[in-house]
Amino acid sequence: MSSEFCDIKTSDDFSIFVVSDGTGKTAYLAVQAALAQFDLPRVKILRFDHVKNKEEIFSILDITRPQKDLVIYTLVNDDFVQALVSESLHRQILVLDLLGPIVNSIRKLSTRSPRGEPGLLHGSNRESVAITEAVEYALAESTGVSFSRLNEAQVIILTVWFPHRDDCIMQLAKKGIKCGYMMLNPDLPLPQNMEDILGKDPGKIVIGFIMEPELLQKLRNERIMNLGLNYMEYKANQEVVRQEIKFAQDIYQKLNCPVIDITSLNSKDIINQILLKIQKQREEAE
Repeated sequence: MSSEFCDIKTSDDFSIFVVSDGTGKTAYLAVQAALAQFDLPRVKILRFDHVKNKEEIFSILDITRPQKDLVIYTLVNDDFVQALVSESLHRQILVLDLLGPIVNSIRKLSTRSPRGEPGLLHGSNRESVAITEAVEYALAESTGVSFSRLNEAQVIILTVWFPHRDDCIMQLAKKGIKCGYMMLNPDLPLPQNMEDILGKDPGKIVIGFIMEPELLQKLRNERIMNLGLNYMEYKANQEVVRQEIKFAQDIYQKLNCPVIDITSLNSKDIINQILLKIQKQREEAE
């Protein structure tokens, strides 16, 4: 069970307790909408979500003030509802069932019984939320040199060059996958907290990109010519290119991460290879 506190300006000193065996977001937003109708200077909303047993309910009621505070609940477990209602009545605590009346009304019109499972609404929206968050992340994290949020990525690409970068990252985002990347450069020191940046979450995957030196040399030359970056000509030198690729390979070996040779791959091929690596990791974790 977790709790969330939100100070809202009201004129009376009282608290509203939001209690749920799910996320509690539905009741929390409803309370905020209701309070917006009042011009009051001080009140607290205390949100207790993912309630797992009756003892937690009793503990919540222990900190409420009889005939002063309000308990609003969205509980789908009948035993929890009965415990909360009976104990609140005994303690003279004002309670409001936000979900029950709607469920009971639908029950009268339907031949089906309610599932009694918490969190179904937000579970159904989980995929769309993941896609939105991944797209927002893709738009915000696009430099390859800023590591402030790289630990949030589910897929981290390490590479000396990332062709089709924007398309790959956005296509993964549309699948709900946050993809970040780190450009490797032997001229720049690796971050001291590299392991923390890459993260140790078992659901995260770090993938190394590799390519033939001739391709990297060609891509560098084209970029230098197109943008007039004459001062960067040394980056297209054959020996420099080989050193950079060797630098990247040493890092991949140290991290023991999967590697994808992108020499002859287009953006669609790269995405498919990344998805295959993700699937393989999931299968090995099962």
